[in-house]
Order: sequence, then C-alpha cells, then structure tokens
Amino acid sequence: MKWLCCMALASTPFTLAPSEASAAPSYIQASPVELTRSYGEDVAKRAFSDELTEKRKALIKGSLAREKKCPAEPQFVLRDVYPYQIAPTDVAWVERYEVTCGETLRRAALMILDGGKVEALPLLPGATIADPKQVDAANIVTTAAVTHRTNECNEVAITDTALNGRPRAGEPWKERWSVYTCGDVQDVDVVFTPSAQGGTDIAVVPP
Repeated sequence: MKWLCCMALASTPFTLAPSEASAAPSYIQASPVELTRSYGEDVAKRAFSDELTEKRKALIKGSLAREKKCPAEPQFVLRDVYPYQIAPTDVAWVERYEVTCGETLRRAALMILDGGKVEALPLLPGATIADPKQVDAANIVTTAAVTHRTNECNEVAITDTALNGRPRAGEPWKERWSVYTCGDVQDVDVVFTPSAQGGTDIAVVPP
C-alpha cells in the first residue's frame, strides 16, 4: 500500500547546504536522538534548528484551511521526529505537531532532504498510526464518504483521524477518520488488519 503514491524519495547521496548550527527553537520539544543515530549530527542539527521553521509554519497553516477556530498564526509544538526510509539511501523523516486552535489539533509532515534542500510534504492529520505510504486507506475512506452522499460531490478531504486504543504489534486496530465532503463532515470507522502475507488489509465499517 502506498500513501505517497506520486513522489519518489531521494535515492542519491545527500549533501548539506551551509548552515549555522544553533540551539533548537522553543517550539521543538522532540528528541534528536533517533535522527542523529540514523543520519548523523549534521542532518539532526539542521532539522532541530530554525532553518525549517517557515516551511513548517506554511505547511501547518495550509492544513488548517477548514478550521474556523484557528488564528492567522497558530502556535504549534513539534512533539515527535523519527526517520522514515523506503530505500537505504533515503534521507527523510516524519514530524508530528500539536497545534493550538481552540483545541489541540494534530498534524504531520514528511521532510525529505534532497540535494541540500529540504522538502516538506503534508501527511494525514490527527492521531492515525497508518503508515505514511498507505494511500490505499485514504482512497477507500474518501470513496466511502462520497458514496454515502445523496447528491454528487467532488470536494473531499480527510480532516482528522483518531485512534481507538493502542494496538499490540501484529494485531488489528480501529481508527475513526473525519471526512469533509462539500460542506459536511462524516465520521468513518476504519479497521486495519495486518496480513500474514505482508501489508495491511483495510476495511471501512459504519461508525
């Protein structure tokens, strides 16, 4: 299953652009240990410096377009950072944020270092633990939400995800995804079942 279906991660050796190491900004409360272990201190210093702050702000603001309670410049905290590699030569990591918008919202991004530049790509919002590659889940859920409408709708987006308990490794788990469809928000339950043949089976059930 593929979540980032149309984007290939960097597969060439990476180079670092010149940058000054500095103390992490106060909004970063994640630990650099995993990133340092995987990619070395230079990459970790860039990720935990002020260099990516504007990219993060723009990504988060773009993800809040339908959130009416959010201020123009929402405050956020970077809670988690961990490496994410599809190929051994990839230099990429997942970041998870908590955003203050009347309530705490969760957002996530995939950061990719390629040729000295860092690209920031939005991932599913909320608390989902689905693999970032699992575009199949998003397609199944959005199709189900549109199918349940009585009138035609071409405007659909996943606005939130919630985890129903913390599953044990290898066991099925359930999540509730909120889907915006032409002015309405529908809640859809999604069951993820790890397959013995590899991968994960996905089923949508009535909430």
